[in-house]
Amino acid sequence: MERDFEQFPADENGEVLWRLVQAGDDLSVCRDVEFVLDFDSEQAALDCGAFLFRNEYKVQLSPPLEGKADSPWSVEVVPYMAPNHRDISGLEDYLKRVAGHFGGTTSGWGCEVAGAR
Repeated sequence: MERDFEQFPADENGEVLWRLVQAGDDLSVCRDVEFVLDFDSEQAALDCGAFLFRNEYKVQLSPPLEGKADSPWSVEVVPYMAPNHRDISGLEDYLKRVAGHFGGTTSGWGCEVAGAR
């Protein structure tokens, strides 16, 4: 299969989506997609998570990894969607702005591979 650079642009999200397709993923299938936002403090993570929850996003707060002092507090934002470049990139940009407002950053996204074609 030849890569369609309109559907899978030559950027980080396009690369991830292309690798999913190469692994047999059917990107038309909806599934939970997890976006991770990282914060230095519990309060910032709570404030951001509460904001996103009030705006109807499914969120989960995770404490720093045990035994790793430099590990951040994380907010996982989990929309149910069929992954495509436009929607992934748009949501990622939005979450980057929201995280920044609360002093955080984004650290990527991921999802399970859905039914092979």
